[in-house]
Amino acid sequence: MISHELLRLVAAGDERSFRVLFEEYKDRFYAVALKMTASDVIAEEMVQDIFIKIWQKRAELATIEHLDAYFFTTLYRQVYKYYKKLALDRKLLKLIAESPRFHNITEETLLLRESERLINEAVTKLPQQQQKVFRLSRQDGFSREQIAEQLHISPNTVRNHLADATRFIRTYLDKAALVYMLMIFNNIGK
Repeated sequence: MISHELLRLVAAGDERSFRVLFEEYKDRFYAVALKMTASDVIAEEMVQDIFIKIWQKRAELATIEHLDAYFFTTLYRQVYKYYKKLALDRKLLKLIAESPRFHNITEETLLLRESERLINEAVTKLPQQQQKVFRLSRQDGFSREQIAEQLHISPNTVRNHLADATRFIRTYLDKAALVYMLMIFNNIGK
């Protein structure tokens, strides 16, 4: 049984007295929280949060007449907040999942990945020197002059290789898009 003297000492900031209070209530709080949440982790977090709140509001302890009622009301409020947040999180996830904008992001991500795949495929079909120039420029961010110096070619040759590579990749992507469109229309007719 917790005495009013102990509460007065905790209210005054005595950590040993707070430890006694903690030892007296922690298992009871945990049992109730576990029963209400069915989660060891959540129950432990709630007990920690409750004791943090008790310590932060320790000055009020000296005026409390029904300590069990005060503590367990605090615990029940904590459980209520947990379920309220859980319900809100679920509602938010449901809204996000049902949002057309969310689906558009997913579709855009898929299209971006497919475009990157097609570009990489096109780059592998370029002549060796054009591949090097294109990768150094677009993937590594080198300037024409840096590429020319590294590959021991003129900046104009770098410019020509980039122009030819870009033209080839565009044509390759156009052909790939045409093939996809034909496949889609072909499947629609079936």
